[in-house]
Amino acid sequence: MKRVIPPKHVKEYYLVTTANKTTIGQKKLEFVQDKLISFTLVDQQATHLVFEYKLYEQVMQGSSLLHYYSGDMDELQSELLFKTTPEGHLSDLLQLNNLKLKWQTGFEKNLKKKYPKEFISPLLEETTKLLEDKPKLVDSFKGYSSWRFFFQNWFRNFNEEENELLTLRHYFGHIDLPLQLQRKVIGNLITTTGSLNEPAFDRNAFSRMLKDLTHKYNIDATLDLTLEEQYQFSEDGSLENAELYLSTGVGIWYNVSSAHQLKKLTKAAFQEQRIELENLKKEVALPF
Repeated sequence: MKRVIPPKHVKEYYLVTTANKTTIGQKKLEFVQDKLISFTLVDQQATHLVFEYKLYEQVMQGSSLLHYYSGDMDELQSELLFKTTPEGHLSDLLQLNNLKLKWQTGFEKNLKKKYPKEFISPLLEETTKLLEDKPKLVDSFKGYSSWRFFFQNWFRNFNEEENELLTLRHYFGHIDLPLQLQRKVIGNLITTTGSLNEPAFDRNAFSRMLKDLTHKYNIDATLDLTLEEQYQFSEDGSLENAELYLSTGVGIWYNVSSAHQLKKLTKAAFQEQRIELENLKKEVALPF
């Protein structure tokens, strides 16, 4: 299979749903977020591609204030220009000054009013620092999130079976999660499974992190991991449907599970979904 680069200036509309659950001992945190977006190729050169991202509507339903702040960060980043390699790897974030200006001319001020001071002050400080640290900001789009739908080594010839090493940097705080991926390609369908790259995993650091989180000192730090992905493409290179799932856990003490689903929409379906999300947003009560 060869995935070709989609045509320029053709908006592709998507509904992206993310569900996340984190369990640490007896404490559980979870959220579900729906986002209505478009992703469009706007420039193609021999050395790079440029994609325009737009967020039209999003609804966050979470169990923590931090989840709602994350949703606000999506609102801040509602219009972005990404530069990638010709194959599709993210390399740069363009027009960063527009993002800074939006933050400085009302967005930050509105968040100060929205949240309790003791909660919001350190987050605003960290966000301000992040906007001044471009390499770190670009890296924030490279983790295991719905951005993975768009930023991979996509535009190339695929073999029927492939292996790949992937490192999710700072997945456990300051600890990386090294993975071994196995990819199978049948027609325009790509399925991927993953396992822990044991030799590259810093198990001692991970064990110390678990002790700090759970205050338990007799935990077997054996990491259980499940990774499953599926991508369905059209003949013209468009991503039609996709699912990502990653779960990491240690017994009953620690578990983080995240699932991401992407569905391409027609213009009519996009308008219908936009109305649904607008109505849902009115019904969702913030926990503060």
